[in-house]
Amino acid sequence: MRILLVEDEPLIARFIARGLQAEGYHTTVADGADGAVARLTAQEWDLVILDLMLPDHDGFWVLDHSLAAHPRLPVLVLSARTGTDTKVRALNAGASDYLGKPFALDELLARVKARLRDAPPAHAPADDPGPRPHMDRRSRMLSLSDGTRVHLSAREFDLLEYLLRTPDEPVSRERILNAVWDYQFDPRSNVVDVTVGRLRRKLAADIAIETVRGGGYRLSLC
Repeated sequence: MRILLVEDEPLIARFIARGLQAEGYHTTVADGADGAVARLTAQEWDLVILDLMLPDHDGFWVLDHSLAAHPRLPVLVLSARTGTDTKVRALNAGASDYLGKPFALDELLARVKARLRDAPPAHAPADDPGPRPHMDRRSRMLSLSDGTRVHLSAREFDLLEYLLRTPDEPVSRERILNAVWDYQFDPRSNVVDVTVGRLRRKLAADIAIETVRGGGYRLSLC
């Protein structure tokens, strides 16, 4: 697993990098936004850990470039800016997770493992099923194979994007709640089922979301 750590404080960067390397992750440190974007466009990554306060550009600039180059790349924001407005802005902009400083290394490593567990591999396998519907995170527009463009809500977009990571594999409601809603709802809530229902009404015949017996869903590209 390749992790890009974007952190301009040398002591913090070394501390995190050593912790990640001890867990077996190949970790590269970028101490500025320009260097981070250059590395993002030059090679594939499995995860980005991103500080928001950088010397050359705001971390949101890096987040935008990261998702533009790799729409499904998980980005874990690690920042001393812990206000609710900043967290909401980062998550709405496409960050997968947000952890405030100061932080416990064990918690950071646990979040890294969770994000990597849910993320698609950086390199597609040889039997990859082929092209996916095009999804534009900025506008939350989905372009289908017949040219139809469909506008999705934020939750609909995140849910479809999550299911697209593992097409033809069943995903439980609990995993979906954790990945898309971060357990902000009671596990007994029907919020997943309601959102899936809305998606089904919007999607064309080339994308099917099937109900799996036992409590879950499977996305199929027809």
